[in-house]
Amino acid sequence: MLDIDHYLDFGFPLDQVKFVLCMLFSYPMAMVLRSLPNASTKHMMSIALGIFYCHFSLGAFSWIHSFASSLVCYIMVSVLPRRVSHIWVFVFAMAYLSISHWYRMYTDYMGWTMDFTSPQMVLTLKLTSFAWNLYDGSRPATELTSDQQRRSIKKVPSLLEFFGFIYFFPTFLAGPTIEIGDYLRYTSGLMFKDGKSNGIMPSPNFASLRTFVYGILCFPLIIIGGTLNMDYLLTSSFANEPLLWQAHLHVMLTRFKYYFGWYMSEGSAVLSGISFNGYDSNGNAKWDRLTNVYPIKVELASNVRDVSTYWNMGTADWLKTYVYLRLTPVGTKPTFGATLATYATSAFWHGFYPGYYIFFISTTFLTEVAKDIRRKIRPFFVSGAEEKPIQPWKKLYDIVGVMVTAWWLNFLGASFLLLSLERTLVFWGVFRFIPLIMLVGAFILLRFFVPAPKVSRTPRSA
Repeated sequence: MLDIDHYLDFGFPLDQVKFVLCMLFSYPMAMVLRSLPNASTKHMMSIALGIFYCHFSLGAFSWIHSFASSLVCYIMVSVLPRRVSHIWVFVFAMAYLSISHWYRMYTDYMGWTMDFTSPQMVLTLKLTSFAWNLYDGSRPATELTSDQQRRSIKKVPSLLEFFGFIYFFPTFLAGPTIEIGDYLRYTSGLMFKDGKSNGIMPSPNFASLRTFVYGILCFPLIIIGGTLNMDYLLTSSFANEPLLWQAHLHVMLTRFKYYFGWYMSEGSAVLSGISFNGYDSNGNAKWDRLTNVYPIKVELASNVRDVSTYWNMGTADWLKTYVYLRLTPVGTKPTFGATLATYATSAFWHGFYPGYYIFFISTTFLTEVAKDIRRKIRPFFVSGAEEKPIQPWKKLYDIVGVMVTAWWLNFLGASFLLLSLERTLVFWGVFRFIPLIMLVGAFILLRFFVPAPKVSRTPRSA
C-alpha cells in the first residue's frame, strides 16, 4: 500500500498538512456539489467526503465516533417522546464529547495534535441544535419566537438527509456549525426559490475567492507564530524583558490559526452555495450565513462585548440560542443562573484543562468590568438620548478601549494556551499577579463604589 504520509513531509506537522489539503480539496468539490442534479446525490457526496476527510486527516476509523454518536441521537429523536428527546440528545452529545476530551487528555496530555475531538465539537453543536429544532417544530407557533420558527423542522429527516447534514464536508472538520433547516433548504433548492432568485443560485464565485484570499493572508502570520514557543513565557529570559511584549505576540498570532481555518472552511461553503443569505438593500447577494469571525473587529475591538460578538460566531450563536435563551423564558429578564449555565456549557464544550476554566472565570470578571465602564464611565463621553459623541474625548475613550481590550484579551488568553494551572500561575507570577489584582479591584470599585451618572452630560466641545 502506498505510504502517502512520506510524500506530505513539508516540515509542518503531518496532521495540519492533511487538514489543509482537505480544506483545499473542498473547493473543487464544492463546485461539483452545487452542480449535482438532486438532493439525494448531494447527501451521498457529503457523506462520502466527510468520512474520507476523517479517515485521511484524523486517523483510520476515526469517523466511527461521529457516525455512532449521530446514529444514537437519531434513534433518540425517533423513539423518545418529542417533549423530552431534545433534552436527552443534549445530555448524551455533551457527555460523549466530555468523555472524548478526557480520553484525549489521557492519550495526548497538553498536546495539540488534531484528532476526532475537533469535528466532534462541531458535531455536538449540530446534533443538539437539530434536536431543539425538531422539538420546536412540534410546538404551537404562538409559543415560539420568530427565530425559533425559522429554525424549526416539522418531521424527522430521512437517514440519508440526516447524515448528509452531519458530514457536510465544507464545514465538517473546522466548522462553523450549520442548521438542519438551512441544509435541507439548500439541498432541495428551496433556499433559492424567492422572488429574485427564481430558483437559480446567484454566482458565489467572487465571494468565495474573496474569503479564500482572506484565509491565505492569514497564513504568513501562522508561519511566524509557529516559530514562537509558549514555554518561553515561563522562563527567566521572558521575565527579564522590559515590556513583556512577547506574551501578547504569542497569543495574538495563535488566533490566526483559527482565522485561517475558519476562512478556508467558509470559502468552500460559500462556493457550494449554502452560505447564501438573501440580498442586501442594493440588490446584491449576501454570502454571510456561515461567517464565523471578523478578525479586524476582534483585534481592534474597543470592548469585550465586541470580541465575543465577532469571534467564533457560530458557537456564540449556539450558546445564545440553545442554552442562554432556553433558560430565559420570553418576557423575563436573564438570570445569573442562565449566565452561569451558559459559561459552564461553553467550558465543558471546550474540554477540561484548568486553563480553559481559568480563562472563562477571569473573562467573566473582565466582562462585568466592561459592563460597568459602559454604564458608569462611558456616559461622560457622549451626550443626549442619541449618545452623540463628545469629541475629541470620545475618540480618545475608544482608542484607550482598543488598547486595554487587546492587552487584557492577550494576557488572559495565555491560560487558554498554557492549559495547566501550574504553568498559568508561573506566567502570572512573572507579572507579580498585578493584572489580576487590578482586575478584581476594578470590579469591586466600579460595582460597589462608583455611582452611575444620573443626568446626561452636555458637550464640552462640538
